[in-house]
Parts: sequence; structure tokens; C-alpha cells
Amino acid sequence: GAQPPPPGCGRPPAGGCSRRRRCSRSSPAPWVSSRRPGAQRQGVGYAGTVARAPVGAGRKAPGGPALPRRRASHRPVPAVPRRQQRPLAAPRWDSAPGPKACPLGPFSVLGPRRRPGPRLASPCLLRPEQAGGGRRGRSGRPTGSAQELCHRRNFERARAAAAVPPLAFRPRSAVLRAPRRAGGWTGAGEATPRSRFSCSTPGERTAVPVSARLYAGRSGRALAPEAFGLASEDTKKEVKQSQDLEKSGISRKNDLDLKEIVFVIQSQSNSFHAKRAEQLKKSILKQAADLTQELPSVLLLHQLAKQEGAWTILPLLPHFSVTYSRNSSWIFFCEEETRIQIPKLLETLSRYDPSKEWFLGKALHDEESTIIHHYAFSENPTVFKYPDFAAGWALSIPLVNKLTKRLKSESLKSDFTIDLKHEIALYIWDKGGGPPLTPVPEFCTDDVDFYCATTFHSFLPLCGKPVKKEDIFVAVKTCKKFHGDRIPIVKQTWESQASLIEYYSDYTENSIPTVDLGIPNTDRGHCGKTFAILERFLNHSQDKTAWLVIVDDDTLISIFRLQHLLSCYDSGEPVFLGERYGYGLGTGGYSYITGGGGMVFSREAIRRLLASKCRCYSNDAPDDMVLGMCFSGLGIPVTHSPLFHQARPVDYPKDYLSHQVPISFHKHWNIDPVKVYFTWLAPTEEAKARQDTQKGFREEL
Repeated sequence: GAQPPPPGCGRPPAGGCSRRRRCSRSSPAPWVSSRRPGAQRQGVGYAGTVARAPVGAGRKAPGGPALPRRRASHRPVPAVPRRQQRPLAAPRWDSAPGPKACPLGPFSVLGPRRRPGPRLASPCLLRPEQAGGGRRGRSGRPTGSAQELCHRRNFERARAAAAVPPLAFRPRSAVLRAPRRAGGWTGAGEATPRSRFSCSTPGERTAVPVSARLYAGRSGRALAPEAFGLASEDTKKEVKQSQDLEKSGISRKNDLDLKEIVFVIQSQSNSFHAKRAEQLKKSILKQAADLTQELPSVLLLHQLAKQEGAWTILPLLPHFSVTYSRNSSWIFFCEEETRIQIPKLLETLSRYDPSKEWFLGKALHDEESTIIHHYAFSENPTVFKYPDFAAGWALSIPLVNKLTKRLKSESLKSDFTIDLKHEIALYIWDKGGGPPLTPVPEFCTDDVDFYCATTFHSFLPLCGKPVKKEDIFVAVKTCKKFHGDRIPIVKQTWESQASLIEYYSDYTENSIPTVDLGIPNTDRGHCGKTFAILERFLNHSQDKTAWLVIVDDDTLISIFRLQHLLSCYDSGEPVFLGERYGYGLGTGGYSYITGGGGMVFSREAIRRLLASKCRCYSNDAPDDMVLGMCFSGLGIPVTHSPLFHQARPVDYPKDYLSHQVPISFHKHWNIDPVKVYFTWLAPTEEAKARQDTQKGFREEL
């Protein structure tokens, strides 16, 4: 240390900092950081010049503390491109005073590449005309004090922003701006004079506390409040909660307008169902008008498309994507009897980020593997959740767009559609490639909870006086081998409710009695027998008998409830009623009423069917599917009622049956059919059902 350091190393020269000067390899003077006085600095200058650490140990820099002892090493520090600068934390202002080193370049200010610590502010590399204060050299150029002033102002700005109370529900358009001081200042990392401290960034839909949205310089990287050490504990907790919500994709509130929701009512073309759907549409629009908001789009499913498979929803997703993806956030589906509280629905959907893929609904799951779901998830049926359509369900627009792309790349399979809600959930889940159903507690099927956004009418429909027993003819399909097994159960349970009933078999037995139609029994389908029953009803029954019901000998049905239901339908119209299935709907197939739950025909529907050329291609063809194909060709749509059931009660979720007044079940497998009937369908429950019906459903009509 006998020789003085070269100009520009130990302290700034009289003429200011010169970037062309650099310390010699043997210079004892270190580069001293303004953030950590006395610490060794290594940096890369311009034009490939390298500043090396001093070799000596214990030497004292001019005006600074002694250096720590270290091994001699002259390995150069690798040059780092300027675009890889990493802004460091603001300096500590309570550090010991000492000389400020003249920086060779930006890296001498930023410090070593791998220095730990939060990135708080942009580097303070000032041009002479940008310096707003500080000491100056003889030439008027700023010394290290200008750098200190710049760092101090960065730090004060960050501290001021951290002290602002959290804005938990700030609208997405709000931006908190820090006031610009008189005289101004501009850091090297700033692109514009305005502050970059904001509550939310452009495009963000979720407003979070301001302390979680602090940005530094050009990097635009968010900082946690722990980086400052000045935020209160409450602010930290608030930020952590917001970060947790962001990770889960559920925010506390999104700025959601009613016009961003497209309502799709799963309606049917039958006059009764179309009327119910129109009433629900008026209710939605009236609530929207009461909220003084722009009216949303409310669509009726049967009016959207004329193709047969529109009720399966998936073929309509491309239409939704093209028409509504630009200005909408959600597609909300509901049934005709779903009741919606629009304010609560808005509040519920605003919790979910609409820029993500969401599949929302009331979750159902199977208690045990069932045939109607093809025994899916047989090892643990409870793991898979699918929505209860009665409570409403929602798809976010990004998910609709994703499904649309998939539908364009691969067509729907041309197989059976049995339980639509389960199959839609399977298609969206896509074996783990898509989102599973997210349960939403506000989507309800009862109105016992005040927080429900949706409820469902579980009353048995009644549109006037119930249909008389004499207006319903019941035909039971059976065969000789089941005369002593299944027919006694029919007589023990529901036969007494029917005024007109006949048993059609391949063998005449007077004790029942049965009627032999001359059609041999078949093991697979019963198309020949079913068409013979239709012709017998149209040609031999009295004209005043308006309705025909065809059931199997293992069908359990409530004729009393059927009388109430049929009061809502016009027998003068072609009505084909029951539980609806589909076949090949993705490739031009057809819908049909499954026979096990019971098929209900109006006389007009039978007359039009038999007047056509449509007949069975064989006696053992599946009768219900052939009927569906024939009615589809005639332009007569099938009418779906979820009160008819193709399977046993144990095959359906308890929550699904809890809001129903069922009319039929099917199959005797591993159950006591008599117990099932008196549990679910017996007339002892009719007094209560009638009271609820008259109190609720009829008053609404």
C-alpha cells in the first residue's frame, strides 16, 4: 500500500467517474459497495474490462475499513450481459459512513451476480441531467451521493406503498399510483415516469392487496411483503390469504356483470315444457331488470337447434364458443323447474376466476357401481363427481373453447347416451386431461339454506284435475316363465291402482289372466309384441281412452302419480313420454324412451305411428329403440321426464332422488321389490304429495 491508488479507484477523481479507467491487477484498493461498506465487490466493466478482487488480506482501503483475509485468487469474474441485470434490495441507510466507490458500470452498482436478497427497485444509474440532488464533483457531475439519493427514493417509495391498507375488493381497473415528486427522477430501469406500484395489472380479473402487487423497475416481478420488513402483520396475513386464493384459482371477488352470464334452459319442445321454460326465462329477465343491469342472454335449448341431439349439450358447444366467447364469461345451464336467485348467483360465480377452466355444479356420486354408468369406477364409485342438473351447472368460457377444439378434432362416439349428467362429466374430465367437477354449495335443490343461489321444485306437477283412471290403459309385457315369479308382485303392489290393465304373454293363463297376441317370446327385444299391443289399443279399445302405458312385468309404477303428471299434457298432441335415452346422437342418431321405466303414448301419437310405414325389422328387435327411430322420422320428439327410472333406487344417488317424486323404477335384482314399492311409490305418501303439489306447483301456475 505504499503507492497511492490510480485515479478513479479509491475515490472519485476531480473530473468525476471515468468508465475508461480501471484498477490495475496489483492495486490494493477494493471496490467498495455503498450498500455494504468494506465488503469486497467484483464487477465487470465496459468493453470487457474486468475488476478483480485484491490479493492482500487485512489491507485497509483509503477511508474505509480493513478487508477480511482471503486466499489469493485472481480468477476473473465472468462477464454478464446487461439484459441479465438483477436489481437488488435498497441499501441500508444506517450503515457506517465511508467513501463511495466510483462505479465502473452497472454491475458495480448491482453487486455480485448471486447476492441473496429481495429485488426491490431498479438500478440507479443516472445520467447527469437526471440527477435530482446529491453532492457533485468539480465538473458538476454527480458523485456516489446521487446514487445514494436514487436508492433512498426507491426505498421510500416502496415503504410508502407497503404502508397502504390492503384493497381486498378493489375493482380490476383500479391502479394505485405513487405521486411524483417535484423535480422528478428517473431510474435506468424505468421506461415511463409513472409509478409501477399498482393494485392490479392489466388483464387481471382478481384484485388483491396492494402490498402483494409491488413491482420493481422493468422486470415487473411481484414482491412478497416480507421483502420490506415494514408491513404490518395484518397486511402480511391479508397477502398470504390472497396468495392462497390465487393458487387455488378462487378469488374473493371478480368484477362480474350479469351480461357476462349466458343462461341456457334445458327445455323441451312439448307445449307444457316450453311454457315452463318461458316462465323461468321471464323470471330471470325480471330479476335482471330489478338489478338495473343490462339484460343477459337467456336461451331455450329446444330453440337453439333442430338436430336430434341438441339436448345432449355437447353438439352445441361450438355454437356457444363462436357466439359468446368474446363478451361472456360463463355458460349457466339449468332445468325448467330450477329457481335462480340472480344476486346470489352473481356473488357465487364472482368467486371463480373466469379466465380459467371451471366446471361447477352440485356434486353427485354413486354409492355403488351401477349398470346405468356401465359400472364405471367399480373399485371406488364415490371418487367421481358429476353434476345434478336440477341445481344448475356452469362452464367457464375457456373450458367451452377447449371442448370446442376437441370436438373439432375428434367427433363424438356414436354410442348410447343413458345418463347425460354423468357422461358430460366424463367427457369434460377426459381421463384426467380436463377439470373435474368443482362442488358449489350455493347450487342447491332445496330452499332450506339461506345462502342458496339455486333451488329446485320437487313437487309433482299438477295442471288441473288429475287424469281419470279410466283414461289410462296399462299393458304389461310378460312371458310364461315369469307368470309365477313377477306377476304376483305386480298384483301385490300397484295393480289395484289401474282401472284398465291387461297382461300380454306368449301363453294364455286364465288365473292372471293373460292375452296371447300370437307373437312368440324372444330373449332380446320385444318389438313384435309391442307393435301388436299398439294396434290392439288403437283398434279395440274405446276411443275415449286417451293414454296407453306399456311396462315390463318387473316394472314398479305409481298409477296415482301418473294421473297427476298426465294432467299437464294434451292427449290431442302426439306425446311419447318417459325416461329419454339416445343412440348415435353425435352421428345423426335418434332419441328414444327406454322401455323398462315405462312408455306413455297419447292416442294421437299411436295413430300417427301406425299410419306410417315404420315397423319392426324383426320380432326380437329392441322395441323402444325402434319406436324412437320411427318417431324421429315422423318429426315427433320424445318427451323426457326424470320421474321415470330404468333402474333400481340403489342405482341412483340419494341426493338425486331426494328432490324427486318418482313415478317408476325397474328391475328386481338383489332387492325386495315389494319393500321398494312401499318405500318409494306407495299411495300412503300421496296425501302429502297432493298437499305439497297444490301448495307449491299449482299456485305458481
